[in-house]
Amino acid sequence: MGVNEIYDLLKKYRENTCTPEEKVQIIRWYQQYDDEVERLPEIPQGKLDQLWRSIENKVQGRGRRLFLCYAAALIVLFSVGGGLFYLEQENSPEKTLEMARQELLPAKGIVVLELSNGQNIPLTGTATIEEQGGRVIENDSSRVLDYTKVKENEVVPVYNKITVPTGGEYLVLLSDGSRVRLNSCSSLRYLVPFAGDSRTVELDGEAYFDVAKSAVPFFVKTTNLNVRVTGTSFNVSDYLEDRRVTTTLIEGQVIVNRYDGEEKYVLEPGSTFKYIKCDGKVKVKEEDPELYISWMHGKFKFENMRLEDIMCKLNRWYDCTVEYADDSLRDLRFSGAAEKDRSANYLLEMIATVTDVEFDVSGKRIRISHK
Repeated sequence: MGVNEIYDLLKKYRENTCTPEEKVQIIRWYQQYDDEVERLPEIPQGKLDQLWRSIENKVQGRGRRLFLCYAAALIVLFSVGGGLFYLEQENSPEKTLEMARQELLPAKGIVVLELSNGQNIPLTGTATIEEQGGRVIENDSSRVLDYTKVKENEVVPVYNKITVPTGGEYLVLLSDGSRVRLNSCSSLRYLVPFAGDSRTVELDGEAYFDVAKSAVPFFVKTTNLNVRVTGTSFNVSDYLEDRRVTTTLIEGQVIVNRYDGEEKYVLEPGSTFKYIKCDGKVKVKEEDPELYISWMHGKFKFENMRLEDIMCKLNRWYDCTVEYADDSLRDLRFSGAAEKDRSANYLLEMIATVTDVEFDVSGKRIRISHK
């Protein structure tokens, strides 16, 4: 079992969402822990031995369930300039309570659906929404908006728009069966149902697309890009405040072109298209797709990323404001990973521990300065 699989299973166990088979797999991993650690080259053996002793002490007399909670919380990896950093956090109840009062937690905004008549519907629970012409839209409490019951040629197409706020994500099942997962601070405008010789959606922000196969091409239009597909899986990110626009292909094939240029770029699985706004440069290269789709798996993942760009991502999840004591801080680069369901303080503490940067968190304000 690899690091990512162990991580995902522990997270699901903590959230009580494991299947019976996955629970058995977790217990098996626990029973074989000494053998398994030998296959985790990302963590030095000495550090693993130390963590194991700490975990083992906590498990004795308390059962495996408590072990799993600690295991998910104890091992945190973070790297700066190629070096790995590990944070082991142990807090007394009093310390935990004190931290909870000052922690910056993920925002909890409300997703809004705008109907064709301009009416805004808050998506706060399971509901059946009726559009013009008797179209039935199903909204599920698990954050899924379903249009698959709307059939083509039965009604005149109309536009809907869904807007996801800070700290939110949402899955939209379009009328053709395509699946679109929207990241925080994003919106999607689309026809209900699709009609004509194309399927076109307008994206502001970031989304992962799993497009249903069809002879009718599917287009994603953003402020800067036009992405054409027929049936494939890919991620598109085009936030107004970001310095770059990206498209990452997971499966199939896409054709990308900028609105201000005629050249078209054909992407193959595992490749990423990057458009740098400030100078108009375009790069297409093979990269780890997880850097661009980790948000769907409940993680922040960075590789040699500027601190200012990291803070932009955090702002879209925690709804915070950021101040820099010195502009040079913006260009410092970091690599690392952290769970999105934790407070922002954990990630900030990891950065501060291995650098000369410090973070002063007050409410939703983060001030960054040199130590």
